[in-house]
Order: sequence, then structure tokens, then C-alpha cells
Amino acid sequence: MNAFITSSLAVALVAIPASPAMAANDGTIEITGRITATTCLVEGKPPGSGAATKAVDFGDISAGNLAAAGQTSGDRGFQIKIGGNDECLDGVLAKIRFDPASPSLDRATGRLNIDAGADAAKNVQIQIANSDGTPINLYTEDSEGATIASNSAVIPLIARYYSTGKAEKGTANSRVGFQVVYQ
Repeated sequence: MNAFITSSLAVALVAIPASPAMAANDGTIEITGRITATTCLVEGKPPGSGAATKAVDFGDISAGNLAAAGQTSGDRGFQIKIGGNDECLDGVLAKIRFDPASPSLDRATGRLNIDAGADAAKNVQIQIANSDGTPINLYTEDSEGATIASNSAVIPLIARYYSTGKAEKGTANSRVGFQVVYQ
């Protein structure tokens, strides 16, 4: 019987295809979330359509206001308006989440890079902040929330230029995708 087991084991081992050695996991990524019934219009456009556009015009800002790394200038308040439809449920907290795959997003700083070009400004990024001025890391953070009431809400934000060194004149444009998330 021992010979039978030994020969059966040998046949089984030969039948198993060779595979690369498996390493142990270094950790686990836990994904959590839920799908809600709340679907608000965004700037009057259907959610998920990508049709909502919010323009923020800084006008002209002096490079002198951005002469050293870490300086900000041109604070411009703007709002994302959501709701106006029955599916926008009262009592739900709405926040803005920025697209982490946006080509303009500097993942290291959480700010937006300026569009490249021969006439582009140098040493400048764009920072988005909550209404109290607290910067938002667009790669890892959502905006502060607004509670939906009467089937609508307004999420106030601030955009500003941020100096990464002595700013040099030129165009300073950028963009980032966003979506409304609910809690």
C-alpha cells in the first residue's frame, strides 16, 4: 500500500504544471462604499453626463504676488449648484470629489498643474480650497459637504494660484473633472 501511495503521489506531482513561486501578500486594500438613491442635477445637467462645466476666471494676477514658494494669490470664490429635481433627496450630505486620474493633477501636491505651452507661466499651480480657505488635496480629499434641503444644495469653493517658486509671467490655465458624492 505504501508503494501505491508513493507512486500515486509521484503521478500527481508530475501532473501539476510548474508555476512561479507565490509570494505572501504585503497587505490588503479594503474597499467600502454604497450606492445611494440620491441623484441630483449638477449645474442643471444630468448626473454622470459630464456636461456640467464651471468656469473660474482669475483675470490678470501679478507675478509679484507669487514671488516665493508657498504664496497664493487671486482667490476666486465659486459654487457648484446641485439639485432642483425630486431625486435630490433632502437631508443627504453632498460633496465634490475630484478626478484623481485627471492629467493636470499633480498627485504629489494635490494641486493642478498649468497647461504646458511656450507661453505658459512658470512655477505656478492652481489650488482648490473649501469656503473657509482650507486647501483640498484633489488627489485624496473631497470638499466639505453641504446638506441638501428643498431638493437642492450649493457647495462653495475657492480657486487660487499657488507659487512653487518665483512665478514667471504667462498663461495659467488648467482643469479637473469632478463628481458629486453623497453621504
